[in-house]
Amino acid sequence: MNFLFLVLSSVVTALSMPGFLFGFFVWFSLIFLFIALERKNVLTSTLYGFLYFYFFSAINLYWVLPVLVENLPRTFSRFPGWLGFFVFLLMLTIEALPFALFGLLYSIGKNSISNRPWLDALFVASLYTLMDFLRGIGEMGFTGGTLADALYRDVGLLQLASVMGPYGLTFLIVLINRLLYTMMKKSSRPIEKIAFVVLTIVLISYAVERALPFPTKGETKLVALQTYVRPQEKYSSSPTDLYLKLEEHLEQHSNGLIVLPEDVFPSDPRKDAVGEMLRELAERKNLRILFGAISTENGAKNSVFLVDESGVRRVYSKVKLFPFVEMLPYEKIFSVFKFLRGLVYLQPGEGFYPLRIEGYPTLGIQICFESYFSEPSRQLVKKGAEVLIVCTNDGWFDYNTALVQHFSKSVFRAVETRRQVIQVSNAGVTGAVDPYGRIVKTLPVKRYDSVEIELLSKKNETFYTRYGDLIVWFCLSVVLLTLLLPREKNVRVRRIWR
Repeated sequence: MNFLFLVLSSVVTALSMPGFLFGFFVWFSLIFLFIALERKNVLTSTLYGFLYFYFFSAINLYWVLPVLVENLPRTFSRFPGWLGFFVFLLMLTIEALPFALFGLLYSIGKNSISNRPWLDALFVASLYTLMDFLRGIGEMGFTGGTLADALYRDVGLLQLASVMGPYGLTFLIVLINRLLYTMMKKSSRPIEKIAFVVLTIVLISYAVERALPFPTKGETKLVALQTYVRPQEKYSSSPTDLYLKLEEHLEQHSNGLIVLPEDVFPSDPRKDAVGEMLRELAERKNLRILFGAISTENGAKNSVFLVDESGVRRVYSKVKLFPFVEMLPYEKIFSVFKFLRGLVYLQPGEGFYPLRIEGYPTLGIQICFESYFSEPSRQLVKKGAEVLIVCTNDGWFDYNTALVQHFSKSVFRAVETRRQVIQVSNAGVTGAVDPYGRIVKTLPVKRYDSVEIELLSKKNETFYTRYGDLIVWFCLSVVLLTLLLPREKNVRVRRIWR
């Protein structure tokens, strides 16, 4: 029966994620995990912690499976689809390993605080948040499936991210779950009270959202162009053919800035005819065009270029490369997985540097899954970025869930830094998020389209931009202090809510 509660927790938590059902599920989904962990020894608790996140990730990241078993094998012909299935299972294992440690330390720590409900809640929330943070660091770090993601539509509560960041929100979610679990064990009519708490949280978020100011209208605009070229078409076509398909859409615009997605051309436009054709069009139509392509000086890089009447120049190269596809992490351990690489392995860019274009706010550009992480946005804003732009491909993904989850990260980056974030995607979601996390414009996914977006320039720095994830240090302190406490003797437990 306890194992069924564990599976239920994984399922309900996954259903709270962007692209699934209802975000408010996350406020009670961990209660089932805590029930499953009751009276478990260290070994079982460790296993249950691992399995909880393994099952959760299998559901939440199901959209990765077709990429590994169909799209990558079909595009590059380096490995069979069945091998991609086993890679998917290995990915889930790597994602879940920190939560095996969660189960282990949970089993050890609970004996010291079982009769102190508030300290117990702080310990469990800190431990979960710390494990989630560990999952996102290093060369293989990934932040998909952070509990805070469930709140991307709760604009009121999201404002806390400008102080605490996403891990602060995750801490709050686990804290509420743990207190509700304790209340459920010690109170009468627990279901009604859980519903009351969740409804109160939702209403508070709504009230805060209604009180937020709206930014003043921007003085400048750009056009975001969603191209929708499938990977098989892109890598089987010449750069000139790709340009000619794009040209008719570019011709419809003049006298402004156009932003295209990542990897529009899988080659360096300065070394073929595409660069000159783009320069001629930009000069004739008085355009500035930002677009993604591969740059090849000093090693291949995933880059964004700016073209105007003076020519084509590289303005940013991706710093945080995606493991296995763009770079091989920990090569001595994972060299056997070289078959997963994309076109070629890439070199990281020189750093996070904003782009200044005369007549426009200073732009902070990120590429693809860099927007999954807070650090690129923080560094760009610290160096003067007034608007953040995410250029991404996302054409590899068959399911819209992947597109929604990626775009949801822009909502967090906007609130954390109080900057407008504009995502321009090949497949979608292309859209704009205002500095308070409100999604103000989006395009339909998986088709060619374009949208004009007013630029909302801001110069202030939030607490989170300046100081980052201080909540992680708090969580580490709570966990260490709790583990050092002596084991408690059984005493009478006081209810936290009668």
